[in-house]
Amino acid sequence: MEPINHKDPSNILLINPPVGSLTFPPWAHAWAAGLLTGLGLSLEQYDANLDFFLNYLLKTKRLNALVSLIKKREKAGVFEKSAPHIATLLADLSTNHKSWTQKITKVDQNLELLRTEGFYRPESCLAAIKNINDLLDLVSLAFYPSHIQMGRFSNPCVMDSDFGGFVEDQNINPFLPFCQDRLAPRLTNPQLDLMILSVSDLNQVFAALTMARFAKKERIDLHVALLGYSVLSKDDIDYVDTLLPEAESRTLLDLIHRLRGAITPVDAVEPDFSGLPLKDYLAPAVILPFRAPVGSKTDLIPPSSLCAVLMEQKQRYAAAGFFSIDDRLTPSYMAELVNEISGGQQPFYLGLTCSLDESTSREQMEADYKAGVRFIQWRDPAGQLESLIKALWDVAESGVWNHLEVPSEAESSMAQGLIRFMEANPNIVHSSTRHQLPNSPLKSPDEQTEEASGAYSQVAKLPGQPFWQKVNDPIYLLLYLIRYGIKKVMRWRVRNDGCSIYSMGQDIEFHFVKPSELPAGYMDEICRMVEAGGSVETRWVRYNLERAFLIGYVLEQGVIIGNSSLKQPRPEYVETVKRQSGLDLGHYLERGYTSVRPEYRGLGIGTKLLEGLTSRAGHRKIFSIISEDNLATKKIAIRNRTRKVASYYSERMGKQIGIWMPEWMIED
Repeated sequence: MEPINHKDPSNILLINPPVGSLTFPPWAHAWAAGLLTGLGLSLEQYDANLDFFLNYLLKTKRLNALVSLIKKREKAGVFEKSAPHIATLLADLSTNHKSWTQKITKVDQNLELLRTEGFYRPESCLAAIKNINDLLDLVSLAFYPSHIQMGRFSNPCVMDSDFGGFVEDQNINPFLPFCQDRLAPRLTNPQLDLMILSVSDLNQVFAALTMARFAKKERIDLHVALLGYSVLSKDDIDYVDTLLPEAESRTLLDLIHRLRGAITPVDAVEPDFSGLPLKDYLAPAVILPFRAPVGSKTDLIPPSSLCAVLMEQKQRYAAAGFFSIDDRLTPSYMAELVNEISGGQQPFYLGLTCSLDESTSREQMEADYKAGVRFIQWRDPAGQLESLIKALWDVAESGVWNHLEVPSEAESSMAQGLIRFMEANPNIVHSSTRHQLPNSPLKSPDEQTEEASGAYSQVAKLPGQPFWQKVNDPIYLLLYLIRYGIKKVMRWRVRNDGCSIYSMGQDIEFHFVKPSELPAGYMDEICRMVEAGGSVETRWVRYNLERAFLIGYVLEQGVIIGNSSLKQPRPEYVETVKRQSGLDLGHYLERGYTSVRPEYRGLGIGTKLLEGLTSRAGHRKIFSIISEDNLATKKIAIRNRTRKVASYYSERMGKQIGIWMPEWMIED
């Protein structure tokens, strides 16, 4: 156990309670520290969240003790009516005890890897994260039904304001014994008269209330304040003396005035991270959070002023980059900020949080990328769907990662359209979070990070999960984007073992066969792929494919990821075209039914399929059809050296259709 070291005795204890991020320091905590030190007050900063995980819970001796406690609880029948996954975990503990012992023995090694260059080895990083999460899942059983994760805490039995029993119950509250071991020594300081618990997230509420209750029992004279995110009313908490809004200097200054007497107000508050152990966070580089302070009135300070703050913090704390936690920032504000940063002598990397609107442009995003922007987390979309989609395209084309947050039950047509676009274009919207609002103010919003189903939900699933989903931390993702770039990271998938990865497109196999030569089940899957593409009438898909001249399909990891075909045009279709255009397609082959899974778009798979089919057509000429209003596909066709040779009106589609052929097949 790490010893508790005190600096000079302080009057104020400022605490960041569990459970929060382990990858970067808390902004609200640093903001409060900046205000208090600016007043000349004696202050001790304590990141209890970091201490809880690194020096208390994830230590070999304690982990072994908790495993023994779990076995006792199992014998006592505590888990008899638990969920199936808990029974599976207990069975694995019993049958694979040696494996769990090894995980416990190597916990310090896994934690240290996340702070070193080894973090950038994706499989080593994933293995370390998996082992840590496995241990947290296991030791959570010592406090069942509470569940502890990196950055998250839950207890399904605590609803609304029914937390009184939780804070006093050592059987389900992991923070109570932590207070006895790690908080109690800090409360012995006789000069301490104010304890401030900085709560930025609902996941911290349980520990914050536990620490508040524990402190008041130990020191009834101690003034306890809860700063920040709180859904609780003062009437519900008799052991919290003051509730303070986050980042509102007036109320905190009023509290200090009541406790200390007259004070000199500060003009501006800059976050002070100096009292936090920046090198102990589980990341190989220092990434600092930032928000734009409010100016003299209620407006945000000018971007030039915020840029100056960030530049100073970069130098003072040796920060490699910054991550915005401020959802008030608009793309236009961020554009001005980035323009200021690009003119500085010390560039740094940025992850941003912005509301999605129509103001983003390709030119600005390219400038943002050059200035260090690598990741944008979009929230609260507003505007015309077409303009928002164009903005997302511009961001992706500039090399910046798009992460889109949307509610799980989107009601507006714009939001529903964004979700459909997101599902169909993972090469543009690279990651997403679907929020399910909680049914209790003490429960955090559920984040649905499964891959969106969309049109391709009926085809075979790709093995494993996207890399970003397994890493599941914006700071880690930002660091990987800085190191490897968007094109590489977006292609990584993690196999079902949770550790090994493969890069989509590196082991693809092209096959060109007659319909009768397809392996069993492949025709069904190719039909589903074509139907998922959504651009053809499904009634004739199987009929045409079974009679096709040739079918091309692409495999990776045993899954069909793309397909196309050379079809024999039906006689009635040949007659319609001949009657309207004079072109006889009787001996031609139609190139069509091309479908590539969204995850694999941008790799040239469709082009290679068509090239392979064309080279195998023999003496037969080939055509394809493109509706006259499909300008994007027509541009691609011209780029691929095909040309329109005729057109006809399709009564079924209600539009004019063009017939296109490879230029080298056209006879002048």
